[in-house]
Amino acid sequence: MIFMKLRKDLQKVAELYRAIQSNDEIARNLGFDPYDLPGYETIRHFINDLLDGEVLDHLFYIQLEEINHQLGRYDEKLGEKTLEDATPITAKRGDPEAEYNDYYKVKGWKKDLLIDQKYKVFLAFQNLGINENEGHVLSLNLEKLQEINIAVGEITADGKYPTYENIAVAKHMYRTDLFYRPQDGWVHNSKGDVDEINRRYQKYWKHHDFRTHAALESKLGFLCKQGDYDWVGAYYRNLHVQRYNRRIKHCVRRYRIERNTNESFNNYLKQHLGFETSLPQKGKKHAFKHTTLCLIAINAVALTRLQNGITEHLTSVAYLT
Repeated sequence: MIFMKLRKDLQKVAELYRAIQSNDEIARNLGFDPYDLPGYETIRHFINDLLDGEVLDHLFYIQLEEINHQLGRYDEKLGEKTLEDATPITAKRGDPEAEYNDYYKVKGWKKDLLIDQKYKVFLAFQNLGINENEGHVLSLNLEKLQEINIAVGEITADGKYPTYENIAVAKHMYRTDLFYRPQDGWVHNSKGDVDEINRRYQKYWKHHDFRTHAALESKLGFLCKQGDYDWVGAYYRNLHVQRYNRRIKHCVRRYRIERNTNESFNNYLKQHLGFETSLPQKGKKHAFKHTTLCLIAINAVALTRLQNGITEHLTSVAYLT
């Protein structure tokens, strides 16, 4: 399936099988014995039936773990600076399952993608309805990565992500900072003032983890555990807005560059792997499976390069096939 995503002329199982039958080198590269090939129905059943969403999700994170391990050989790691955004998946014409979104002006779905800025490796994904708010999946991605010991240092994201809850949880549960542009209408929230933080903390004086002379960071961490996200998130968002406005030219430029980089990479994904244009069938199940396989294919290219001692342009597929 990875090979199929990298070859625009092999988008159907029958086309792939003919290529395997007619080219011994392709067969060997895909791990087959050219003189003892499995039957077409076996390959079709594996690709269409056995590779379900759960299997692909498991494969994606096993592969990612190995990429991070390979980078460790060069004292490098994934996740230090990342980008997160959702990209639309345009449905095939006439798909009854697809919803219309007025912002994208298309019918379909979308995929939330977390990408490593330096290596352009996909770190996490979530499948979403096209009208669903992607902001709520940020912590789900961080949780997935924590399970395979990948720490995310910073995420650059648009205004849908820096909710008070996301800011608080990212900071105190995953040690992750968010970088974002302050939105129109945001004002200073007094809940984030130190006096208000102290006052809120004092309400828990009977709690067994309460400490009389706790440091501010400890108080914020404690309040986060209690679910007091409005206070914790407001503290960090107030601080971020102040810092952003103090260096507004630098921050605006940085935000624009990083967002443009993210959009360019998403376009690259669509152009080179048919992220939208090569959907095999109608229906969200097929759309999500196809796009997940595209991510796995890109990351497989990165892993192959690392295994062969190459550490630059890991996810470039230009001229690959």
